[in-house]
Amino acid sequence: MKTDRSVTSFVRPYAWKYAVGLSFGFLAMAGSVAAPFFLRHAVDAIRAGAPYLGYVVGLVLVSAAAALFSWGQRRLSIVASREVEADLRRALFAHLLTLDVHFYRNRSVGDLMNRLNTDLQAVRNMLGPGVNMGFRVALFLVAAFAAMFWVNARLALWVSLAAVPALVAARIFMRLEERRWFEAQEVYDRIAGRVEEDLAGIRVIKAFGLEDRERARFLAMNQEYIQKNLRLALVEGPMHATMSLLMGVAALVVLFLGGREVIEGRMSVGEFVQFNAYLALLTWPVLGIAWVLGLFQRGRASYRRLVELFEVEPAIKDGPETDFAIRKVDGRVAFEDVGLVLEGRPLLEAIRLRLAPGQTLGVTGRTGSGKTMLANLVPRVLDATSGVVRVGGHPVRRIPLRVLRGGIGMAPQEPFLFSETIFENIAFGLEEPDRERVEWAARLAGIHEEIQRLPQGYDTVLGERGVTLSGGQRQRIALARALARRPEILILDDALSAVDAETEARILEGLKDVLGRQTTLLISHRVTALKHADWIVVLDRGRIVEEGTHQELLQRGGLYAELERLQRLEEGL
Repeated sequence: MKTDRSVTSFVRPYAWKYAVGLSFGFLAMAGSVAAPFFLRHAVDAIRAGAPYLGYVVGLVLVSAAAALFSWGQRRLSIVASREVEADLRRALFAHLLTLDVHFYRNRSVGDLMNRLNTDLQAVRNMLGPGVNMGFRVALFLVAAFAAMFWVNARLALWVSLAAVPALVAARIFMRLEERRWFEAQEVYDRIAGRVEEDLAGIRVIKAFGLEDRERARFLAMNQEYIQKNLRLALVEGPMHATMSLLMGVAALVVLFLGGREVIEGRMSVGEFVQFNAYLALLTWPVLGIAWVLGLFQRGRASYRRLVELFEVEPAIKDGPETDFAIRKVDGRVAFEDVGLVLEGRPLLEAIRLRLAPGQTLGVTGRTGSGKTMLANLVPRVLDATSGVVRVGGHPVRRIPLRVLRGGIGMAPQEPFLFSETIFENIAFGLEEPDRERVEWAARLAGIHEEIQRLPQGYDTVLGERGVTLSGGQRQRIALARALARRPEILILDDALSAVDAETEARILEGLKDVLGRQTTLLISHRVTALKHADWIVVLDRGRIVEEGTHQELLQRGGLYAELERLQRLEEGL
């Protein structure tokens, strides 16, 4: 997915809302600047005994109009920022779905969740309250200073001298705040990741009685986060205090110099009141500079963290060689001198295999021999580093990923179940939920009767990752999910390792007729599970060391026969 990573690309669709909102802000500013004009003339009229009601009415009307336009600006800008946030979240989530297992091996869920929540909120605050108040602050500063110079240029010049140290201080504090916010967010990533892992592994923590150790680890990280935020506060606090001090000095200057001008007759009381009204109008923008700059610095730092995710390109994706004219694949699978190297380690070497549609290939070998790696090459969970893997006669790199994986059903050794109903978990891969097909698949997987005995049957809601079920039940539901798709290619990667050998044999016996309807890769460490396979290969250190039928391999007395002998001995014990 090609993503324009500039924040303006997400703001552009809502530019009209920002434009109208900022126009309202300009009108609100004009009303606020006009109000002291009416106040001045009302004061002078009262002192002179002249009619003043018209000035009072004008003051009320322009103040009301300013309040109305201010509300309109805030509403439009805040709504726009919420919509930008939603678009950013959608784009980021869609991008995360394109990334492959290489990315997720090195990223914690807590880190990603923090970016999808805290960082997105910081960006939204920058584009909502930040833009809204930033525009108003800038307008009010310019308008208030211009009006003050119009009333009394000499007095306004003294007030404007306070702006120089304010700008210097703001520049220094901005740089410090952005860096320290970034550091605090990185610590929060680690905290979120730790909490996610501890809650996911709570049963292991309790089984080992390690609650105190994990609590101490969390407190240490939490203390570090507190320290980072205190360092951030050391920047924010002085910034607000500096702005308040400068405004206090400006008020004293106006009181001293302006009062003397009134006494000496160079300035009327009304003008003095008007000048002080503009100074009061200027107070909030000057104090608000610190708040607005803080929002922008945090938003910028957080958007940099989001861009880091957008810039991650998936290692496995549709590329220039992809043929989008391919709309469907059949069950033909071939490995032509295939090799796989990961992180400098050769995991598969010179793999040559050919499966016809409907054929069942059994794959076995010692732990770490490369069985799962072999299976992962078919749906391109991994890409071969040498040789060619073909599906339906096409190299897998030429087949669009959606088409390739749409024709494959996979049941892994460590299944993942969603916190939804059993029915929804089994129907997860179907375009349209089909109760009849779900129950058919559950019967084949040997789990239908156990589901029926649950209080809500197929409507039973599972805990996170299926924690309410046993390992064998989770595996069989994952198997049913793969079967329900009726795929052209079925990959069972030790999909029944958590059930006993007798149950596994019974399920595979029931699957015997179904396995002939599609090409099947049946991976198992139990050789007895492979006796119905049309052809069996034995892997050792990433190479095929034996192949043949179940009986042929037993008669040869090689590694396959040795594995079978050890497993019979284990069962006997």
